[in-house]
Amino acid sequence: MSRSTPTHRASTAAALALVGALASGCAAAQGAGGASGEPRPNLSDLKQSIVEYHDSGRWDADIARIDEQARRYLAHRLQQGVPKPAVVLDIDETSLSTYDYEVANDFGYDKAEFDEFVLGRKPTAIGATRDLVRFADEHGVAVFFVTGRRDTAQMRQASAQDLREEGYPEPDGLYLRPVGDHNPSVVPYKSGARADIERQGYRIVLNVGDQQSDLDGGHAERPVKLPNPMYEVG
Repeated sequence: MSRSTPTHRASTAAALALVGALASGCAAAQGAGGASGEPRPNLSDLKQSIVEYHDSGRWDADIARIDEQARRYLAHRLQQGVPKPAVVLDIDETSLSTYDYEVANDFGYDKAEFDEFVLGRKPTAIGATRDLVRFADEHGVAVFFVTGRRDTAQMRQASAQDLREEGYPEPDGLYLRPVGDHNPSVVPYKSGARADIERQGYRIVLNVGDQQSDLDGGHAERPVKLPNPMYEVG
């Protein structure tokens, strides 16, 4: 996964203000002093707010609410008889959680350590998203995963096996980002993967991700944004 620097990761934790976890962070995150003149929140406060958001159950509840809205939309489109429907999902913080890695590393990031965590199949299922995918699979909807994880043989095998072990149905396709793709943004790769799925004749009804970059670039009927206050991927 292409991840932003620790400085940017820390600043994006202020996104918790959008879900009420850190009310003072909203204006502060807009710039020095913020629009209201309030000071920036301390980095330690931002990190603690993430832990509190997670441990309170509000994070899971927010994901469950959004995934349920997506399920209802998918059910509605199926009733309308949409031809060859498909759903596309990101993996990290959308389908599988890497929270244990993040909190153990004080919300920092080291690529080698993160890859070791993933290759060890330590990410765990995000239950509400798994329920959404199972609903889609049970109703004949094709399921595709499009992840920013790099496309090595080990990473592909670990990703597929972890999804399977965590209770996801066998997908119709698993896209990993080419090792040689050095574009600073994942948008061309992810939107290109969705375009490839469309070329196979599928109608992408839902595109689910935790980053705006998971959703930008079109080639999907309904973008579904899940909360992730820990980091930002461009």
